[in-house]
Amino acid sequence: MTHLTYGCLSIGSYQGNIAPEFDTDILRAQLVQITDLIKRPDAVRLSKGVDYVVKVPLATTDGDVMVALKVFKRQGWLKDRFDRKHKSKAERSFNAARYLLEHNIGTPAPIAWLDRWENNRLLESYFLTIFQPAICLRDALTDIYYHQRDSAPLMELMQLVAPAVKAMHDAKFMHGDMGNQNILLPKNPNGTWAQPQFIDLNRARIFDRALTDKERAFDLSRPILPGNYLKFFKHIYCNNKDIPRALDKYESTYRKRFERHRQSRKLRHPIRYLKNRHNPPNHVAYPDAKDYWLWDEKTAQPMIALSRDEKSRERFLANSLKVLGKAIVAIPRIYSAYKALKQQSFKHTIVLKDRIGVALHPHEAYVECELKLLAGLGNPPVLIRFCRHENESQWDQTIALIHRLHAQGIVVMVALLQDRQAVLQPALWSAFLHKIIPAIAQQASHIEVTHAFNRIKWGIWNLAEWQQLMIPAFELQEQYPHIKLTGPACIDFEYLPVIAALKSLPVGKTFSALSHLLYVDRRGAPENPQGPFATLEKCALLKALTSITPQCDDKVIISEVNWPTEGTDIWSPIVCPYATPKWQRLPSGENESNYANFMLRYIVIAICSGHVDQLFWWRLSAKGYGLVDDQNQFKPRLAYNVLQYFFVRLGDAAFIKRWPSEKNTYVMEFHNATQHLLMVWRTKGESTELPQFDAQKIYDREGNNVKAPVVSESPIYLVKTL
Repeated sequence: MTHLTYGCLSIGSYQGNIAPEFDTDILRAQLVQITDLIKRPDAVRLSKGVDYVVKVPLATTDGDVMVALKVFKRQGWLKDRFDRKHKSKAERSFNAARYLLEHNIGTPAPIAWLDRWENNRLLESYFLTIFQPAICLRDALTDIYYHQRDSAPLMELMQLVAPAVKAMHDAKFMHGDMGNQNILLPKNPNGTWAQPQFIDLNRARIFDRALTDKERAFDLSRPILPGNYLKFFKHIYCNNKDIPRALDKYESTYRKRFERHRQSRKLRHPIRYLKNRHNPPNHVAYPDAKDYWLWDEKTAQPMIALSRDEKSRERFLANSLKVLGKAIVAIPRIYSAYKALKQQSFKHTIVLKDRIGVALHPHEAYVECELKLLAGLGNPPVLIRFCRHENESQWDQTIALIHRLHAQGIVVMVALLQDRQAVLQPALWSAFLHKIIPAIAQQASHIEVTHAFNRIKWGIWNLAEWQQLMIPAFELQEQYPHIKLTGPACIDFEYLPVIAALKSLPVGKTFSALSHLLYVDRRGAPENPQGPFATLEKCALLKALTSITPQCDDKVIISEVNWPTEGTDIWSPIVCPYATPKWQRLPSGENESNYANFMLRYIVIAICSGHVDQLFWWRLSAKGYGLVDDQNQFKPRLAYNVLQYFFVRLGDAAFIKRWPSEKNTYVMEFHNATQHLLMVWRTKGESTELPQFDAQKIYDREGNNVKAPVVSESPIYLVKTL
């Protein structure tokens, strides 16, 4: 380890040193009377600790400058003895700051250090720097957690701070106390973040060799972040590459050790704890683990903030047992109904009109573009979201859009999305519902209340919290009895929470439809099975739930489904908000051709099976998962053109039956007033053998005339005019 020293001067009754660029007679005269400096009326104390900081103006040859003056407390003789040998905190801080500046690492410019010793006891100790008008990382994070509640500014900070920490370590400098409060975040004149500044350097160590993973890990264990974002921080620190196993292991070990140390503080310092337990802290505490909720606008969803271990620690076994207990009793009846319904798949005539819709993004920059795109699809039904975390102005704009759509005769379903504050402050959620529901009660075909409560990132941790959110919705239904509430809007192939939620509805209350978010993106094609359940079987099982439960009408709405698109990086719902090395190596999402094929096949399977009454594609425009790329001047993707032709060809048609065919081949028959049609595709391979159907014309998925048809993963249309 390198021991740096920048010399020592006598300054009145003090010994110390002054940075050459600040060393003037004017400054020395003030340092000699440094206690008077601290007592000046315009001196402002910035911290409450025993070692505290005072902001005070200091006269220089160029006028007054504001300085931060760190006052170190009197300490025990043992520490004095240590400091006599190894230098005081003030001197160590000064030397460390000089080293950082020499290596272009951010820290407030050091001005001087002063010590007054008497009989080997350190009576006074001071360290002066230029005052840096900046918040610390801790305060920036609390602003994000409590006010912005947005993932983007948090990711921006990590992209700023992690490389700065890496540069500090690469300069052979170990901070030793790198808590969030010791990283300052100044801004440039244009409002952008400037270089982070490291402070409280008295525990720093400077080496004459590269830092080991263990030494780096010690520093990295001090910043406090939700576990998933901590993982991103470490990846960014490692130049966006995999985290070395040793670094990860040591960081985790040190973090756990530090947490135990912090929790034992009241045992180690009982008098200090008792004295201060009723005093408010000098900063806002971070949220409880359950209360982190950060929105990502790129993908229109909250982010997973906690690590898997953190989530496991916060989950309640009693809630899991309650969910299982409510569901397990119903499983035999549901399975019996499921087997009967599956046998009836594709056996009934299904009129397609108004069964297939798309979700819009009701933000001002989107509305006019999306309405034109919607018209291009023939104005199918739409789903519109209201988000509790947005403001009243946005809600008013969305209400106006719904009224506009309704006036045009477009069917509108509404979804009401919660955040964590909806649970923590029920009055906010109630006020949200009381504003929205009366305003759209006459215009909405259905109102979906809450969203994906079986995913804790959406802010609900247990069944009781979900039940609490449903109370004001049912109260409003008593005032507006014609409205059709749907739910519980769980996500993915997880039906136990669906069953438990239905059985937890208040006595006498029911849903007008079971709405569900049924994704299969991790399984590829919609025909791919998850165990024995592919899309068809999952839809049949949903229908079985509605057929046996008195808490829900016999109607199923898939209110959200899509496939992420390939190469969209942090715009993809499965990659955001940070492309880890895993996602850098693996393709995320489907190419545009597969996306279009999967969408069309999913829609036909779900609706024509007879198990799903209505389906909404999420969403019309979104870079990472939409029919249109909203970041490329709203350019339609192939899937938009495919859906557009589907509506042109089958929008007013009725599904008749599925023809018998090979296991991996689908032959679906449709009729409308003037035509008979077959839609045909294969899930694997290709074939030139067509069904026995006297087709007059054959079209591909986009409506292009095909002269040499091939049955493949891309559906084709065989058309016969009546």
